[in-house]
Amino acid sequence: MLRILVAVVTIFLISSETSARQVTIATWNLGWHMDIATAQRWIEACGKTYVEDAGIGRWVPSTDSNATQGWDVPNTFDIENWDTAVLPVCDAYAYRGVVRVNVDAYRKRQEQIANFISRSVPADIIAFQEVSGEQAVKEVLPGAGADYDLCGFSGYKVQRLVIAWKKSLGTKVSCEVEDSLSLPANPDSKRPRPGLSLTLSLGGAIVRILDVHLKSSCVSPFDGGKLEGNGNNCMILQQQIDPIESWVERETSDGAKVVMLGDFNRNLWHELRDQSPVRTDGSAASGIRPSGVLSRSLIEEVFDGQPFTTDLRLVNEHCQTNEVGAVLCTLSEIRDLDTAESDLLASQNYLGCRNPVGLDHILIGPGIEATAPAEHTSIRRLGMTRQKDDGTDQVLAISDHCPLVVRLNL
Repeated sequence: MLRILVAVVTIFLISSETSARQVTIATWNLGWHMDIATAQRWIEACGKTYVEDAGIGRWVPSTDSNATQGWDVPNTFDIENWDTAVLPVCDAYAYRGVVRVNVDAYRKRQEQIANFISRSVPADIIAFQEVSGEQAVKEVLPGAGADYDLCGFSGYKVQRLVIAWKKSLGTKVSCEVEDSLSLPANPDSKRPRPGLSLTLSLGGAIVRILDVHLKSSCVSPFDGGKLEGNGNNCMILQQQIDPIESWVERETSDGAKVVMLGDFNRNLWHELRDQSPVRTDGSAASGIRPSGVLSRSLIEEVFDGQPFTTDLRLVNEHCQTNEVGAVLCTLSEIRDLDTAESDLLASQNYLGCRNPVGLDHILIGPGIEATAPAEHTSIRRLGMTRQKDDGTDQVLAISDHCPLVVRLNL
């Protein structure tokens, strides 16, 4: 009888452990991050000289004595034949003045990122944004990524997505680019980034992760970023709603556990607190959206609970900072912070990143619970680019975003 009781208890404990498996997940926009080989090509290209050709409205290569280095060209996109599918803009690390990046400084930046991940981002799965590819991520993961598997892609623009996970965690079922989020029917100038979808088998459970980096400059309904407005950026973000909802409805239909995370470039907390009707015609978000009707809220349009498996929830967020910073973080979910408040929260004694809150989020579907709020992890002084007046002693910021980390029960 005792043996039977022990066996039953053992099975129960094993079952409970399996059903409540804990996994730590992080999202981090690394800010135009490149592998060292790409960085060297970028530094060489930005160090070349150009002159403005008024006739074509472009900057063209030149060896004239009055030519301008790429670092100083006002808009890198105006340099003739500059390919953003290959190289970032030259002012990617500029902050309060021109920064002519050198290779040694870039190597030091990689080292600082690697040390920070090892020390402060204890995640089993990390979804990255703004990386040039898998090699760029390998070079900053602990042990050069030897203990990780990666899901990424090439092509598109150089601000790509990569998801890394510990090999011991589980096995890959699929890794797919969600091309529809890039709005392929649009002209190149109005095509945002695609999504990246990873499906993992974790101890028998199927977990799907969608890493996103949505259209920028349409952040909040409280600061003029109205999805239903006529601004070009908001119109593009409006177009991304249907592809996101299609992915959610498709990928949750078989009961898989789903996480959506990344740089939404949208303050989803403000959308939830905006009292305006979700749709411009006042119809319910749970029904089919009539042709020509616009949405005012991405989160309420996509995650409308119909069907119930699509009801992803926004994970509560907390800031890893002092009491004043914590108050500012709470306020940022209710209203726009003014310039002084934003600057304080972004300063090195608080979170340290220029985009501290309101852009990066984590959403979880049915069957997943967060054990605590997601943590905006402070990068403090590492978020500052600095150099002497003559450009020496250069230190590059590791990112303009702070990582967001959460522990989940799957």
